[in-house]
Order: sequence, then structure tokens, then C-alpha cells
Amino acid sequence: MITKKVYWQSKKEKNEINHYKLFNYRVILITGCSTKDKSSSKESKVLNVKEIKLNPGDYNAVEGSSEVLWECEWLGGARHDGSVQLVSGSIDISEASDVNGRFIVDLNSMKCFDLTNEGTNKKLIEHLKSDDFFDVANYPEAVLDLISGKNISGNNFEFSGNLTIKGRTHPIIFTGAVIENKLSYDTNLKLIFDCSKYDVRYRSASLFSDLGDRIIADDVKLNVKAKFKKVSKIWLILWMIN
Repeated sequence: MITKKVYWQSKKEKNEINHYKLFNYRVILITGCSTKDKSSSKESKVLNVKEIKLNPGDYNAVEGSSEVLWECEWLGGARHDGSVQLVSGSIDISEASDVNGRFIVDLNSMKCFDLTNEGTNKKLIEHLKSDDFFDVANYPEAVLDLISGKNISGNNFEFSGNLTIKGRTHPIIFTGAVIENKLSYDTNLKLIFDCSKYDVRYRSASLFSDLGDRIIADDVKLNVKAKFKKVSKIWLILWMIN
């Protein structure tokens, strides 16, 4: 014979149990509400990311207020840096703050900053201009075309475009800042390109493995700094007429 144990509960115990159940129910409701509030708070933070609104129009680079800095490295730890001159630059800003444009660089203006010995400096520049590297005699200019530039946060943009060196063009994606300065814009673009794609293969890291610390890294860093002023409508009309 199986006997069931019956537990008698006093009125006080029943009230405590009901109170406990009610307390748990309230906790669940509060927790659920707070979770929802947190997620909605996160959503609002994402939605409230500030994007800048650029002044639409055509802009040209201000002569004498622009520079293009370059840097390359040897795998042994050595590095060289210098500059090239920006021949011309223009950007077009749409109503939606999309940015496109073109930068043209004079490779004959190449300079080296880190070598203080005049003879060594000259020798390096001549070598960089030779057909071992950029073959400046046949390809005196490099061109960066901006196809699109989208605001990602604050003054920061992500750009996509095409880079042309030694007659070879390849797509490139990079970031940069576009900063409003009264009636002009300052741009600071930072990009890295693989020079072996542009037939610059002298002691290339992707082609040679037996040169030790004499191997030259394929990646070259560029920093394009330029000030742009808006093109006046009168000047633009005269330019179109001519």
C-alpha cells in the first residue's frame, strides 16, 4: 500500500508563497523591460551617429598649399621617405555629400627627406626615376581618380577609386579626412598601394626570396594633403566657353 504524504500549509505560508510568485513575476517583467530599453538605446546610438553635411560644388586645389608624402621600406628595417608635387587636384561634392575627383602628381619632382648626404640622396632619386622603379622618362605622372567617397563618421570618409602608375591602372580603397575650413576644404588622404602591380619589381618582396635584408617591401604609403577652394560660377562659365 502506497501512502501519500500530505503537507499542510498554514495561511501564512500560502501568503508567503503567493507573494514570492508575485515578486518573481514582477522581476521578469522589469528585466524584460530593461532588456528592451537597452537594445532600443543601442539602436538610438547607432541612428544618432553624426554625419557631416558637405557644401556641394566643384573645388580646385590651392596652388602651393598641397603636398604628397611617400614612404617605403626595406625588409631589413631601413626606410626612405620624401615627397612629390601635386600638379593639379579637383573634387566634386554632390548634394548627398558624395565626393569624387582627380589628383595628378609630377614624379619628376620626387624628393627624399631622410638622406642628408647630397650625393647619396641624388643617387637614390635617380634610381627611383629609372626603369627599375617608376620609369619617369616615359611615365612622368601618376593619377589618382576618386570614384566615390562616403562619410563613415565625423570628418572621416572611405574612398574608392583608381590609381594609375606607369600606364597601369588598378582599383584602390582607402580612408581620409575632409575638413571644412571657412570657404574651403582640407583633405588628408592616406593610402597604401602594392607597387609590384604597377610593374615596379626591383628587389620585390613578392618576386625574390634570396636577397635577405636587401628586399624592398612592395607596399608604398602615400599621404595626400591638399586645400581646396570652391570654383566660382563666373570662372566656371568662362572655362566652359573657352
